[in-house]
Amino acid sequence: MHKKVMIGMISFVIVILAGASFYFYSNRDTALSKEEKTRNEETITEDNPSTTGSHNKKSLIVYFSVPETDDPNKEMTTEEENSAIVVEGEVLGNTQYAAMLIAENTGGDLYRIEPETPYTTNHEELVALAREEQNEDARPKIKTTIGNFDDYDVIYVGYPIWWSDMPQIMYTFFELYDFSGKTVIPFSTHGGSGLAGTVTTIQNKLRSAIVETNAFTMSRDDMEQAPGEIQAWLDSIGK
Repeated sequence: MHKKVMIGMISFVIVILAGASFYFYSNRDTALSKEEKTRNEETITEDNPSTTGSHNKKSLIVYFSVPETDDPNKEMTTEEENSAIVVEGEVLGNTQYAAMLIAENTGGDLYRIEPETPYTTNHEELVALAREEQNEDARPKIKTTIGNFDDYDVIYVGYPIWWSDMPQIMYTFFELYDFSGKTVIPFSTHGGSGLAGTVTTIQNKLRSAIVETNAFTMSRDDMEQAPGEIQAWLDSIGK
């Protein structure tokens, strides 16, 4: 009688221990599976940032600018003052200054369009040369090219207005590269003619690109206000 009871109790204990062991190992495997899954997800996110759903477009700020002097200490002529602005002791072209401010606000890379044969800084000669190039529909050669142009998604393009149009070297630039699928954002500086229809000109030149119609333009007389004006403009176009 006591032996049967003892055997029954031993059997009951064995069943309890077996159940506890099964529960422990079952939950242990589940915990390990969750831990492994979490570790794998973290690895995917670190190795492939695009899996987070974010994508940062790479920007390039291209500009052409011809300050008619580079000496901040000289007494400038009216024409020299019109073409440049002195910032922290450095003479910058108006369009150059605008380009630098855009780069500061967007984190984009800067590229200056420079002619193979430098332009004169003599105002009367420069004005005459600009008219001659326009009449001839010239394509002045550019000194250097952009080797990694395809890496950029957004291209800001800046220029002064010469004879109610872009300088002819800008046409050279637009014909050098494939702008297919890129976003092109014009900006200009001027002496009274605003954008002078250049946004439409760029649209017609770059039919495979997306050209921002809310382009920025600023009078050479207002360049001191450029930092605030450019920031406000970039905010307005979501950049």
